[in-house]
Amino acid sequence: MRSSTATAIALLFLSSSLAAQQAKPKGSQDLKGFTVPDEPANPQPAASVFRDSKYHVTYHIPAGWDTERKDGVLSDLEKDVRSATSSMRVRGVSAINYNPYPPTTFSGALFYFSVVPNANAQSCSALATTGKLKPKPDVTTAGITFKHGQDQHGGVCTESRNEVFTTLKGNTCLRFDLVVNTFCGESSGAVEMNSQQLGDVNTRLANILGSIQIDR
Repeated sequence: MRSSTATAIALLFLSSSLAAQQAKPKGSQDLKGFTVPDEPANPQPAASVFRDSKYHVTYHIPAGWDTERKDGVLSDLEKDVRSATSSMRVRGVSAINYNPYPPTTFSGALFYFSVVPNANAQSCSALATTGKLKPKPDVTTAGITFKHGQDQHGGVCTESRNEVFTTLKGNTCLRFDLVVNTFCGESSGAVEMNSQQLGDVNTRLANILGSIQIDR
């Protein structure tokens, strides 16, 4: 599982331009909220396992992430994911409930699990790679191969970064959206998130993706 998770993380690193990261100067100190995340002492709720008994999907949710099984409680799929279609049915959504980088423009991270019934291999692949989505290399984790696409957009600055992964189970397309939201910091005084900080948030999302198990 660890090597599979690492594969998913590595590809997300590439999509987030983490190659631009610079090593910290020798002797430099860690600053909470800047060079290292500012983590709560006892994040709640505790880490848990999400289980979908209908589609036989499980994955691990870290501590400090809220989870709902319906859209519109924690978030809004259509607002968070501009590539969402009317055929997508949300089965679960998890959102980090604290800000690991308070001085920055970070505004949220979400992990969506949705399904599209009556799908085939072609339509399921298209759900991750067409329209606003830029096709990326496939990801294989825990023996599951995902089609992979990416979407980044915003007004004055990039405000939403979405990594999309789909895989077919029978005639149902399983889709996972890994979303990082930020805001434009020009007038707020907030510091723009750098590639290292974005990479840390992407790693958290990728670890959830890497924990997925599907009983076929």
